[in-house]
Amino acid sequence: MVKVITIMDDIYSDLYKIKKSKGMSFSELFRYLLKERKETGRSIISHAGSLSDDDIDRRAVSKTAKVI
Repeated sequence: MVKVITIMDDIYSDLYKIKKSKGMSFSELFRYLLKERKETGRSIISHAGSLSDDDIDRRAVSKTAKVI
């Protein structure tokens, strides 16, 4: 079953960066982050800022910025 959720743009951007770097879908990313949190006690927010500039898809960020 598919569910629609609403998140703020900055959170989407952070999650997208992690998703892209790991080659995952958003569902796989959420599953991974929730499992990691359960196993290690680390929260999703602990991943913020964990990507280098080379990992960022500038075209996607630019498109997102134009929508805002």
